[in-house]
Amino acid sequence: MASRRLPPFSLILGTLLALLGLMLLRGSSVDRERDLTQAMVRLSAVNALQWVESRLGREMDMALLALEAPSPATAGKDKAPKGPALLEELLRQRGWLAVQRRDVEGITWSHTILPGGMPWPRDMAGEARAENFQRMQAGLPHAAANGLPAHLMLHAPLPVSLGGGVLSLALPLPMLEQLLREPALPAGLTLRLSDAHGTLLAQRGTTPDLWVERNPGTTTAPQASGLLTGWQMAVEAEGGVPEWLPQPSRLTLAMGLSLMLTLMLVLVLAQKTRRGQAAQQMLARALAEREAERRLSDIAANLPGAIYRVVRTPDGQMAFTYMSEGVNTLLGEPSGSSPKHSLQRSLTRETRERAEAALHHSATTLTPVYLEGDVVAADGRRLWLRTMASVHPLPDGSVVWDGVLLDSTEQRMAEERATLLAREVDHRAKNIMAVVRSLLLLTPRDVPPAQFVANLDGRLCAMARAHDLLAGQGWAGAELEAVVRRELATYDTHDGSPKLVWQGPQVRLSPGSVQPVEMILHELSTNAAKHGALSRAGGVVELRWAAAPQGGLLIDWRESGGPAISGEPGRHGFGFRLIHTLARHQLGGGATFLWSAEGLQCRIRLGQAAIAAIEAMPEAATPASDTPLDIPEPPARQAV
Repeated sequence: MASRRLPPFSLILGTLLALLGLMLLRGSSVDRERDLTQAMVRLSAVNALQWVESRLGREMDMALLALEAPSPATAGKDKAPKGPALLEELLRQRGWLAVQRRDVEGITWSHTILPGGMPWPRDMAGEARAENFQRMQAGLPHAAANGLPAHLMLHAPLPVSLGGGVLSLALPLPMLEQLLREPALPAGLTLRLSDAHGTLLAQRGTTPDLWVERNPGTTTAPQASGLLTGWQMAVEAEGGVPEWLPQPSRLTLAMGLSLMLTLMLVLVLAQKTRRGQAAQQMLARALAEREAERRLSDIAANLPGAIYRVVRTPDGQMAFTYMSEGVNTLLGEPSGSSPKHSLQRSLTRETRERAEAALHHSATTLTPVYLEGDVVAADGRRLWLRTMASVHPLPDGSVVWDGVLLDSTEQRMAEERATLLAREVDHRAKNIMAVVRSLLLLTPRDVPPAQFVANLDGRLCAMARAHDLLAGQGWAGAELEAVVRRELATYDTHDGSPKLVWQGPQVRLSPGSVQPVEMILHELSTNAAKHGALSRAGGVVELRWAAAPQGGLLIDWRESGGPAISGEPGRHGFGFRLIHTLARHQLGGGATFLWSAEGLQCRIRLGQAAIAAIEAMPEAATPASDTPLDIPEPPARQAV
């Protein structure tokens, strides 16, 4: 393959730039010396300040490591106390003035040089900054006063594993002078270390009075600012050109030639490939994404659900660039599993297709994503996840979604229950209207209007009571005893003596059987109040129920103490026919009647489907007479 040749224009441009550089270097030696001096001064300031900050950071690191390390005095024990003993030893060895720990309740413990174990005065502002920025902070320097030597306070936040709080370290201020003399610097330099407010902390130089000899009211601009402490370092070179600066001669020519060769090399490399800029952009994006991922991980650890980032490249490829560990918690996957793979495995086909369609629509319209879909958890359970994601495009044509995943299974189930309940209410309403229409059509009209209205009103009220009881139970059925108590409450006592007695196991009726049972009890109680045991003093009605041997439930209604009965009446009214119809068609059972000398006896049989639950009894109670009565079918239409 033929090599690409460098265009003549590039060669000419490189040569001209190199010659221009030579001319500038040869013609401005004074400026060059000044620039070199400033560069060396600035570099010296940076190095010296970094040295001081690193040594201060080392002192604080030693204190933190000592706080985590077991005490030598208790080594080998099962539970060695940590920190304070070793810190007290370091206080003597390192020349510290004080080291103390503070939490939300105040100073937990303190080791100082003060007599009597007195705590060192606190630096509230420095402690607050350390907690807020979660890194080491340096407080303002303090001059010698009130028996305390000149000192400097350092504060560092303690990790959660150590209980949190702030560790404060008091160092003698002269230690900064000592640290400032340790780094090797070119000769003839004078250094001045000050805090962010300009207060002098330490100084190093061969001419101590150099700073005093300056004109009054003038200051030297600092060449470096500390990232860790915020301190400033100002450096100056004494006299003329320092001896360590290179002299302009052959070095100038060598630098010009080097510049020319460098420019030509840059032009050649830029001409041969343009991938350098793309690689730099990719590296910048990778670093930014890594930093964002670290921040997201810290946030996601304290959030319910999970957070994620999806990127669609310009060629349409989709990829999860970040997924928090919360996905494994939602899906019941083992800790340490890949969250991305866990989510991919759990998605159903329908949810996957809907998610792809939603992302495509969001990328086209740049609108947020709102989606809910079902997934399969690690144990096979079906879960519902809801996601909300914001969308923003990138300059290179990519599209990024940042979103959150939440478990909406309980909410989804509640919505389904609400929908089912609405359907049940609609069905009940239609059923009630049908029953009301039947009552209007079938209630005999050959009676006085007042009696007709009273009969119809009583039956409608019984239906209303059943409806109210069902609504209070969430349309999930009702207890049989609650139905009995509501319907027969008006007949319960008379002159202090009970007129109604009921007994039986705990039975829960299905939603569809509550209304029929309520209406049957209404018809029986209304008949007893007009013609039976409830129509006179001393009359008693016994109501007992028990599980039927063949399944279902038996309800016995027995009257005594009422008017004498000579036998079965010659004709049966509408209430008799209504009881038979409700028991047979809506309760899946039947009704039998016995007109004994003591009073009316009625047995209502409920089918298995009419019972939602029944209390387990050691032995089902057997009514006195379990032989079905031979009751003929009622005529097509009879009066009450």
